[in-house]
Amino acid sequence: MNNDAERDEITDREVLEATLRFNTLVFSIILGVFTGLTLLALSLVARYGTGTGRLAVVLIGIFLPGYGAGGFGALLGLFWGLLFGALLGAGIYRINARHVLAKVDDLVIAEGGSNGFPRAVLRLDGSSLGLAIGTIGALGLLATTNTLVARGTAAQSVHARLLSEVLPGYTVSVLGSIIGAIELFAILYVFCRAFVSIYNRVAGRRHRR
Repeated sequence: MNNDAERDEITDREVLEATLRFNTLVFSIILGVFTGLTLLALSLVARYGTGTGRLAVVLIGIFLPGYGAGGFGALLGLFWGLLFGALLGAGIYRINARHVLAKVDDLVIAEGGSNGFPRAVLRLDGSSLGLAIGTIGALGLLATTNTLVARGTAAQSVHARLLSEVLPGYTVSVLGSIIGAIELFAILYVFCRAFVSIYNRVAGRRHRR
């Protein structure tokens, strides 16, 4: 009897991990395509529009070599968007889901479905989601800022310094990137906790109906 229970537990775990791998792939592809197309569209609007979005393109181009307004810059934006969007999506989903697997029994709400088939509503875990997105965002800021420092263009990065308006203490330097990364992590973490709190309340009320 115990052996059967252990086999069932192992099988369930394998199914969950296989689902995690598949969902990570799907999520990373979707986010990569969405990010790439967004950068492509923004570049074309900045090139052929009335000036809308040009500042955003310039700011993004600081961190993505070759990205700018125009056809070639748009194609590079599509490439960078696909690459970084996919990596970001995989990182966020993987980190978050690994924590969720350990709490799956607490986060899944079972409810009756149509035709007698059960359905499940998956609540989110604010701590793990905040940790995932906050970590990815902080590491991204560290990497891009220190890339500018290593390239020797920190002094000319006027637009990058605009981030100090949002992140007090941030500068285009090693120390400034660390301060900015800590602040960005805190902002993203708090935002995720607030979002998850609202989402779980809505999911819980829907379940009680």
